[in-house]
Amino acid sequence: MNKKNYERKFEFQNNIITRQSKQIDALKSQIEKFKKQIEEKDELINSVVSLKEELSQNVADVKKHREEYGELVKELRTMKEIMNQTVFKGRWKIIKFLLK
Repeated sequence: MNKKNYERKFEFQNNIITRQSKQIDALKSQIEKFKKQIEEKDELINSVVSLKEELSQNVADVKKHREEYGELVKELRTMKEIMNQTVFKGRWKIIKFLLK
C-alpha cells in the first residue's frame, strides 16, 4: 500500500515535471522568436531614420520657400496698388474689364 502511494505520487510529480519542462522549452522558443522579431523591427526602424531626417529637412525647406513666396506675393500686391494709384488712378477695375 505504501509503495503504491509512493509510486503514484512519484508518477504524478514526474508528469508535472515533464509538463513544466515542455512549457519551459516552448517559452524559450517563443522568447527566441520574439528576439528575432525585435531585431527585424530594429533594423526596419534604423533604415527609416535616414528617410525621416531627409523628410524633416524637406519640410524645413518647404517652410522657408513658403515664407519667401508670401513675401513675394505681398510685394507684388503692393506693386499692383502703386500701379493702380499712379498709372490708372483708381480705375483698375475698368482696365481689367477692357483687357478681357
